[in-house]
Amino acid sequence: MKKSIIISTTLIFGLLATETSCKYHTEDSDAILGIITVTGGDINYTDVTVSTPLPESIQPWRPLKMIEVTGNERRSVPAQIAKIDSEDSPRIWFPVSGNLDAGAQRHFELSYGDPIQKDGIRLDVNDRNIRFERDGQTMFVYNHGHVIPPDGIGPEFIRSGYIHPVYSPSGLLVTEDFPSSHDHHKGVWFPWTRTEFEGRSIDFWNLGANEGTVQFAGIESMSSGPVFMSLRVRHEFVDLTQPNGGKVALDETWDLKAWSVNRDGYLWDLSSTQSPASESALELLEFHYGGLGFRGAEQWHDDNHVILTSEGHTKKDGHEERSRWVAHSGEISDGQWATVVIMVHPENERFPEPMRIWDEGGSFFCYSPVQLGNWTMQPGNDYVFRYRFYVFDGQIDAEKAEQMWQQFAHPPEVELNL
Repeated sequence: MKKSIIISTTLIFGLLATETSCKYHTEDSDAILGIITVTGGDINYTDVTVSTPLPESIQPWRPLKMIEVTGNERRSVPAQIAKIDSEDSPRIWFPVSGNLDAGAQRHFELSYGDPIQKDGIRLDVNDRNIRFERDGQTMFVYNHGHVIPPDGIGPEFIRSGYIHPVYSPSGLLVTEDFPSSHDHHKGVWFPWTRTEFEGRSIDFWNLGANEGTVQFAGIESMSSGPVFMSLRVRHEFVDLTQPNGGKVALDETWDLKAWSVNRDGYLWDLSSTQSPASESALELLEFHYGGLGFRGAEQWHDDNHVILTSEGHTKKDGHEERSRWVAHSGEISDGQWATVVIMVHPENERFPEPMRIWDEGGSFFCYSPVQLGNWTMQPGNDYVFRYRFYVFDGQIDAEKAEQMWQQFAHPPEVELNL
């Protein structure tokens, strides 16, 4: 029987949500600790999640509650505290539901108070993978265990440390693993192709070459609550040409966050932080693919699969163009379509990133910054690649995709006044 662990509370700092009274009280538990003001930037926002650091005067181990104040109306808001990034202070995260117009403000009261536990999104952990779930449905699966290929595919194609399957809210499968003629394609994964390490040519992408691979190396943290769930894991890029199991050339950390605020789709982030594992640099050589890869649904082919980029390119003319976001859309079965939007954060060093797009055949895509030229990863430096995925049922909505990217790139301003 499969054994699993459901992670449904945040680590250390707790899961925070409340539906308590809407009146002021004089007790210390209801004394207002501060007012959080969220101010829209130059765009209009819809269902966005924000956060702000907590000062030392607010004790994060005590239960907190948040109330949004709009005129005479007061509404409880779910909140979650977590220290999951490389910051000294924990943050409080909460949704700004509905519309927030450009330049408009929303106000939230923060106080101590008894939280009411809510069923939020959660992580289902077992000895092979970690499922990101919302409302009992799987959003996507991260594989930390070695995934064994189907019969007829060699053991060199065994891999761990990637995402598959990915689902739409209605349960449509939008990724593929071990596709025919491309056994190394892995749903959502992040290897480099043409590299040089200590004078050796290493291909971490094409597993059949048996030169390199990427493998899971450990879990650093995980957290779940009513606002988001997160997972931080370590990967190793292994040079297999060396004896005794190979030599690690590159250390990688994946930060995965899945958000609960957007109810008409699944919204989740993937951030990859990479750094040479030794005193040896890793040279990434110019090539037309290598980087963040996406293998779309098995059913997606020429006549039922379309691509649109933020600059208006399609799969017929998008290869080697650059984009802020790209939408993949296709029919899965019986007229049911699903769309996957992949967004690039503007802080990525080679933003907007060039793309590898198949103009015919199945659905393969790659954001490949090495198309712009060689790139040397130097020891002691971190190289960060940030992406956001938005998965929903239906066909491409360019206006919605652009808004989602704008919210990713330019979040509202958040200020806590004590």
